[in-house]
Formats: sequence, structure tokens, C-alpha cells
Amino acid sequence: MIAQYATADFGDSTLIQEAGLESLSLLRLAVEVAAGEDAEIDAAGLVDLRTVGDLKVWLTSLVPDNADGTGAAC
Repeated sequence: MIAQYATADFGDSTLIQEAGLESLSLLRLAVEVAAGEDAEIDAAGLVDLRTVGDLKVWLTSLVPDNADGTGAAC
């Protein structure tokens, strides 16, 4: 799902900016992941994100039913 919004190739250690992800893209991505989950999005959590790996962990935390921890929604 992250690839839909990224404008460059990335891995987990890639900085969010280097992947071409801007703040509006991050917000859209969070809304898309949380949609249908009745989850609240803590936008303040975006401030601490540095890498795509950090983003995956944060997005996964938005989906309470992701018990297997795979991050499949991302």
C-alpha cells in the first residue's frame, strides 16, 4: 500500500522523504489503512516517523485486528 504513494524505490531503512512520501500522502495512507476499522488516527505520531519501517509499524498499530503482526495492510 505504501508503494501507491511513494515516488521512489524504498526499503524499510529508507528515509520517508527519500521514498518521496509527503505529509499529505502519509495522512491519506493512514486514512486508507484505518478505514473500516473504526480506528482513531493519532496524527501526532507522524512526527516521530523517520523511516519506511517506522511508518509500517505505525500503520500496523492503527489496525487493532492485526494480531499476526505481519503488517499485511501496509
